[in-house]
Amino acid sequence: MSNLTPPRGVGAATRSLVRQVGLPVSILVVVTTVDLATGSSTVYYPFLLLAPTLAAATARPLAILVIGCVSLPLRYWLASQDGYLGPEYSNLFQVSTWMYVMATALAIYLSAARIHHERALVAVSEVAVAAQRAILLPPSDDLGGVRLAVRYFAVAEEAELGGDLYIALDTPFGVRVIIGDVLGKGLGAVRTAAITIGAFREAAYDEPELGTVARRIDTSVARNAPERFVTALLVEVRPEHVAFTHRGHEEPVAIRADGAVHVLEPPEPGLPLGLGDLDPEPPRPWVVPFREGDLLLLMTDGFADARDTSGRHYPLVERIRALFGEGRVTADPVLAVERLGDDLVRHIGVLRLADDALVLALARAPDPPDRPPGS
Repeated sequence: MSNLTPPRGVGAATRSLVRQVGLPVSILVVVTTVDLATGSSTVYYPFLLLAPTLAAATARPLAILVIGCVSLPLRYWLASQDGYLGPEYSNLFQVSTWMYVMATALAIYLSAARIHHERALVAVSEVAVAAQRAILLPPSDDLGGVRLAVRYFAVAEEAELGGDLYIALDTPFGVRVIIGDVLGKGLGAVRTAAITIGAFREAAYDEPELGTVARRIDTSVARNAPERFVTALLVEVRPEHVAFTHRGHEEPVAIRADGAVHVLEPPEPGLPLGLGDLDPEPPRPWVVPFREGDLLLLMTDGFADARDTSGRHYPLVERIRALFGEGRVTADPVLAVERLGDDLVRHIGVLRLADDALVLALARAPDPPDRPPGS
């Protein structure tokens, strides 16, 4: 049996053509029908000018030219039906015809300019998206005995990309992580995020103190992106506990193996990276217990800023307790970020996020079972 289903490409091309010329063609049909139906007592043919004019917003120049060429004889025919081609109307009809031709030419020019702008915008957007994806690489599932998972929600329109960032490294001093959010959007924010990650990557392998790592990043951001700053949280996983350096970022949340949920507020909140000159004594790292079965959630402010249709902010801590509290706790980072992300999507409903949102989950990998003798 032969397959009579048209190829997908044909269907897509048809839908594209309808989107481009559907409204102008409808105008031609409606104006012609109304003009003929009302007789010579009323004149509607001047409204044919709307067809090529409105087509500039959707159609390509060639399609507008075709619409204009079809409309010219149609105008002449309708004018003759209405009795407006007599000597007393000759000058008026000629002037309106020239106006129609000039309007069609202007519509063709505007259509070409629109298409050129759209193509340039798409090119810039593709570059920006590629740059952001290079920054937000997925972490390894198991890094130095730490299991990680991330979920990222972007609200980028065109080239307005956000500046959320993260990276996890297995260094001689333990697994080190940074999560942050750059002030502003667009390519400038992506560039600042790349500067921050590059500085962290260099310092994390060299500096034994987490506070010194933060100071080096602060210097790099202030030198290379002085117009921006970065809220950040630096994390270092050590045996039995985890150390944090706070630089103006959202507080982390720890979920214990027994289901207890703790917001880890910094004893010494710090200024964002790039503003270190305003704080002569940057905050020292603080430590909290972190054992097998515990789960650590690091988030950007896009979660707390999310609103539902009634304008209510996403109750982050409340929802974490409901999702991961006693009896519902999970030490699986992948399951944790999926569960929290799905809950955020349900909260906002049909709305869009006000800002990019990122959640990074960490848990200790379980110790491997003892190998049997002789294996």
